[in-house]
Amino acid sequence: MSAATKGLTVIAAVALAGVAVFSFRQTQNLSGERRMHEAALETDGGDAMDSTPINACALLTDDEVSAAVGAKVTPGERRDDGEVGGKGDYAPPGTYSSTCFWQFHADASGIDDPNLPMGGRRFAILNAMVWPAGGGDAVKFLQSFRDAFKDEIIPSDPVPVDIGDEGLWWGDGVAARKGDRSFGISVFLQNGDKATQRKMEESLARKIADRL
Repeated sequence: MSAATKGLTVIAAVALAGVAVFSFRQTQNLSGERRMHEAALETDGGDAMDSTPINACALLTDDEVSAAVGAKVTPGERRDDGEVGGKGDYAPPGTYSSTCFWQFHADASGIDDPNLPMGGRRFAILNAMVWPAGGGDAVKFLQSFRDAFKDEIIPSDPVPVDIGDEGLWWGDGVAARKGDRSFGISVFLQNGDKATQRKMEESLARKIADRL
């Protein structure tokens, strides 16, 4: 597998989980640069953030996430990677990535298992991406999940779902595209019940697709 192909399949397999591969403490310990950036956004009233190509937290309300997972969640936390084009093999210049993260409110403290994503806390995470217009990269993004299964990077063979222009469930979330935009939504119940997680993910994914 070429370096370019490997880069694309790996990012497809992990982009949806985003901060899920890090501990809770790591996600909370923002770098000084990001803190300064967020402070600047607050100072200007958030206009800079609102002018970005896509805002993952604007695609779902906190109440919608709570209703889908059957539990109260903390307010969505926006954690954008921003312009990611040219920073790896998977994204051409002009690619923007936005992420929103919700924790189950009851798990906000008192849980810390270093062997589980987010220390064992239950959560939902949405990653949304805008790709350069007309390049077909959103299509490639969905295909990369199938390639990742063939290359044994992810364990589950993606299953088609009727969401957006094209959608699939890949074992740990739903990925879909609409035009030159794509997204992935994952719910982590931390109990191995992927069938229930899939129902939650598909419910949220249909709402997201309608708003892209």
